[in-house]
Amino acid sequence: MFSDFDPDLPSDYRRADILFLGNIDPDLQEGVLRQAEEPRLVAMDTIRLWIDIKPEALRRVLGGVDVFFANDEEVKLIAGDPNLIRAGRILQEMGPSLMVIKKGEHGVLVMGRDFVFAAPAFPCEKVVDPTGAGDSFGGGFLGYLDKVGKFGEEEVRRAAVYGSVMASFTIEDFSIDRLKTVTMEQIEERFNAFRKLVAF
Repeated sequence: MFSDFDPDLPSDYRRADILFLGNIDPDLQEGVLRQAEEPRLVAMDTIRLWIDIKPEALRRVLGGVDVFFANDEEVKLIAGDPNLIRAGRILQEMGPSLMVIKKGEHGVLVMGRDFVFAAPAFPCEKVVDPTGAGDSFGGGFLGYLDKVGKFGEEEVRRAAVYGSVMASFTIEDFSIDRLKTVTMEQIEERFNAFRKLVAF
């Protein structure tokens, strides 16, 4: 099915301010990146498969992005270093100024060039299906940055929390069913609950 997949971006998409290279073959990610017309922010995601079978292509794409989403195991694997912080810094040297290291139920670690920010996962009693939580996190993270139009440290920290909030809704039902019913009021309510959760 994907053997003939060759994304061709519509003209409107080519002019997007934020480009998210989702988890596909890094050669295809590179092709999508070439079609983009000067995005302000480029982010990418990957999985273990591409790290194992296309490491050189993956590193090439990394050299052209601003934000890299990956889980802690993937970061260590690409960097070849068992220490997560050192591994994150090694990957930053390859290109991305911002590392967003997903740690599943243990939250997220965001590494900028001159800051590190950690946020827990939102505590959920109702977990139906964790599939798609990472993608929802990326969507919430980048969606917030797109909304505010700024990419500084403060905005990135808030984006990480919004990403965690969106992931927490996703796991409450199968597929995208919970996201179809969630309201902006519910998102803001959970964001504020998150703020109380981490305040000290």
